Amino acid sequence: MLHVPVTGSSESAAGEGFLSVRGLNKRYGDFIAVDNLDLDLPKGELVAFLGPSGCGKTTSLRMIAGLVPATSGRIVVGGRDLTTVEPYRRDMGLVFQSYALFPHMSIAENVAFGLKMRKVGRAETEQRVREAISMVRLTGKESHRPAQLSGGQQQRVALARALVIRPSILLLDEPLSNLDAKLRDEMRNEIRDIQQRLGITAIFVTHDQAEALTMCDKVAVMNAGRLEQLGTPVELYEKPQSPFVASFIGRTNRFAAVAKNGAAELAGLSIPTPAGMTGKVEVMIRPHRITLSAPADGAPCHAVEGVVTRSIFAGDILQYEVVAHGATFLVEQGTAAHERPLEQGSPVRLHWLMSDTYVFGAAA
Repeated sequence: MLHVPVTGSSESAAGEGFLSVRGLNKRYGDFIAVDNLDLDLPKGELVAFLGPSGCGKTTSLRMIAGLVPATSGRIVVGGRDLTTVEPYRRDMGLVFQSYALFPHMSIAENVAFGLKMRKVGRAETEQRVREAISMVRLTGKESHRPAQLSGGQQQRVALARALVIRPSILLLDEPLSNLDAKLRDEMRNEIRDIQQRLGITAIFVTHDQAEALTMCDKVAVMNAGRLEQLGTPVELYEKPQSPFVASFIGRTNRFAAVAKNGAAELAGLSIPTPAGMTGKVEVMIRPHRITLSAPADGAPCHAVEGVVTRSIFAGDILQYEVVAHGATFLVEQGTAAHERPLEQGSPVRLHWLMSDTYVFGAAA
């Protein structure tokens, strides 16, 4: 069982976070959807569950919400064990990918639905609905139906409906995947601003690493039902603990090599390996950490001669494929005004810092 504690709050420092998950499992026959998920999340943070399709992130969220029963394990919020508590008694707000708005209801009626189910008084309901609609910048559209709104506006309604009940935890299941790129950027900022303003604990499920890295305090990277690593965006990017995390978070060059006597050979270079590591390894270097100019004097680095085999202009970056000693490197550099990409066949010298080289034991 992998236990990755989150530090940085009085609750997590004591051994349990505001949301504490212990040994959470979900099995469908022989298929393991979630495998011993064990983590603590502090109060007031936005945490992403990030991973590819089928990794268990949505199933984990739905177990926390109570929509899917756990095969085993415990879910505790604020010291209260919710493992077998009905979903509507868990005090959680949910925002779905599909918005899940009632088409025959007005925006105000959609937002008020959760309060109506909780039998909140009329005057208080009206006040809280006004506040929630104002919070998501939809004042004046209270009488509209969902079909009269854009996709981004409908997602704001879904967010207001989740927040109006004043939940202890906000759960968002890929809420931006149906929006275009510009709207996604806008909604990222809006969700983050609202979450910080309210100080609410939130979990954001996504397969988009840009959403996870730009929005969230911490990111839980999942793979094949297991938690690979939990940390801040900077920790995950700069100090990945597995080949999967290194390759899933950002782009990377990935090479197979063999470690022997404290080093592995790559493109004619001797790459230092962690103490005691022998046999098959994976060497990884991020493309934008490789440069084509002379290294700074005295900087410890790896350098190799190569030839450009492909160049791609991508607006803000130039991408090069460079073959060096039989190995193909992807190199990315920022563009400058009127800069001409290097032509195919151009000889180049690649270099990168030792600190930008990751070496992991290869999977058996």
